[in-house]
Amino acid sequence: MKMNQTLQSREPKSRERGIAVLVTAIILVIVIPIMGLMFDGTLLFIVKSQLQGSVDGAALAGARSLARGSDSAAQISAAQLAATNYVTLNYPSNFFFTSNPAVPTPTVDLSVQYQRTVTVTATVTFPGLFLQYMTGSTSVKAIASTTRRDVNVVMAVDRSGSLQASGSCAPLKAAAANFVGQFAPGRDQVGLVTFASSTFKNFPIANTFQTASPNVAAMINAIVCQGSTSSAMGLWTAYQQLAALNQPGAFNVILFFTDGQPTGVALDMPISPASGCSQYTAGNPTGADAYTLPGTVSKGYIRGLYNTYTNQSTFFGLLDPNGVAGSGGYQNVTNGDINLAPNSSGCAYASSWNSNMTTTTDFPGVPVKDIFGNSANTSYQPVTLNANGLIDINNASNAQAMSLNAADSAATNIRNGVLDAATNKSLANITIFSIGLGNAAIPASPTFLLRASNDPLSPIYDSSKPAGKYIYAATTADLQPAFSEVASEILRIAK
Repeated sequence: MKMNQTLQSREPKSRERGIAVLVTAIILVIVIPIMGLMFDGTLLFIVKSQLQGSVDGAALAGARSLARGSDSAAQISAAQLAATNYVTLNYPSNFFFTSNPAVPTPTVDLSVQYQRTVTVTATVTFPGLFLQYMTGSTSVKAIASTTRRDVNVVMAVDRSGSLQASGSCAPLKAAAANFVGQFAPGRDQVGLVTFASSTFKNFPIANTFQTASPNVAAMINAIVCQGSTSSAMGLWTAYQQLAALNQPGAFNVILFFTDGQPTGVALDMPISPASGCSQYTAGNPTGADAYTLPGTVSKGYIRGLYNTYTNQSTFFGLLDPNGVAGSGGYQNVTNGDINLAPNSSGCAYASSWNSNMTTTTDFPGVPVKDIFGNSANTSYQPVTLNANGLIDINNASNAQAMSLNAADSAATNIRNGVLDAATNKSLANITIFSIGLGNAAIPASPTFLLRASNDPLSPIYDSSKPAGKYIYAATTADLQPAFSEVASEILRIAK
């Protein structure tokens, strides 16, 4: 009895072992492929991520390289080569057992006006450590595109005498000339405006900024740093260039560089009836429509620069902003950029020029707007008015305040796309980048430059308008990095 019971108790255990072997075999047949699928799937994800990252970077590298080359064909070739090389260098050979890497020639699409789109595609073969026995190898593909808008940039460059005094004129020219080389000739367009007491269109904006004779870099190297700082006129002359070009689909930029506070405003100064001025322009001066001297009318006006000079009010002339005859496009500065205003015969300030340039008895006051319609009387900097409704000419502190107001107003009007009366043109959505050099005796105001750029740190930042950036350069050693940073910001936004 005991023996039978022992045999009977062992028989089920033997059958259980057989079932366990069968179940284990079935599980292994199912689980091993699943585990292989999970392992190969993980590797496949890593391969795809690495390839996509390489292609994404290649598209950006190609877009950046569109600035290389003297014409569109050369720039496209440079972009294709840069993109291909980027993938090759950033996707390691035999990465996680992959093979057969292929990068077809990247394409550059020119079908949309004012922009070029670089598209990069790459493939590799992933064999799979387990799945190759079930489904064979897998082709992994990545694709990326980057669009670069054409850039229209006008450089508004301060060339005032303080740059010469601080030894900054030469370093400025080197940094500004290098900046020009970051853009694509034939597609991008670059213009140069320089300002001091006068403002000069050295190079009207064009895509021949590198190939013209003289080109922009040559004009920058010929800059002479003399005179005061008419910032409003510099900004507005740059705006006129972009507005006349009228390419809203491109990325339109003003690069504004200065080392000091605005000190002058271009004005149509009304002439007092009692003035001895015998030659002037008849009619109503721009910005002086509030002028109401009881019982009399203005004799007319004289156009020039009202300026603060060693805490005194001064008035002098302007160079022709369209260029000086025979200058070949180069800036032509005479007399330290302090010249007698045209049509000044008989005026008290013109007597024994320029020893009397601080004499202001010819004028009943200063107009509240400059020759472009920018306001010299705003809430930014307080000014005092006289009984004639004009800015008080006997208060010398008004000159600095109204210069800041006019420049600030010009930047605001540019962002708003205000119509330019002289050209009957306007253009909205212009971005302003500002560089302020900090080594002048009276350095540029950071607050003003933040406001001018609509920098997000500006106290009047307007999120509905293009946000620019203010970059501070403490010394001349910081100029090259500052200009390079602006170029990088422009090209980043253009993509």
